[in-house]
Amino acid sequence: MNRAGRPTDEGQTTLLLLGYTLIALSLILTAASATSVHLVRHRLLAVADAAALDAADAVDRYRFYAELGGAGPGPDEVVALTTDSVRSSVATYLVTAPVAPELGDVVVADPTGSPDGFTAQVTLSTWARLPFLAAVLGDRAEIPVTVSARARAAQSG
Repeated sequence: MNRAGRPTDEGQTTLLLLGYTLIALSLILTAASATSVHLVRHRLLAVADAAALDAADAVDRYRFYAELGGAGPGPDEVVALTTDSVRSSVATYLVTAPVAPELGDVVVADPTGSPDGFTAQVTLSTWARLPFLAAVLGDRAEIPVTVSARARAAQSG
């Protein structure tokens, strides 16, 4: 209170500054978490693209040897992709290819396969960890990230 007995504004600016600081800090942490999720999604999409390309180039060995008699396809024949050959190729790719360690456990999800015999569709899933919330929430500070990629096998004709 001042000399006239009226209340003063002393201490009000400190509360205002504290409030604005908390708002700014929460915005920065939210932006950092969103960026972290975006980077995980981007890296997972790169792995899915590479796995789809690898699967599109893979040959279903059973179909190649059993159905075509081991003679190989003729000039007008194409060995079609199968869901099993795509899934097998993706599983092998994930084991042998270098995957970014920050992706954690990458899981092959549905739909992964070949819907038409020429397209390899790959769907991968993992968990994105929210860096600043992990200190507070622990393991619950994760968001599922799922991406899909397609690659088309070369066709003759």
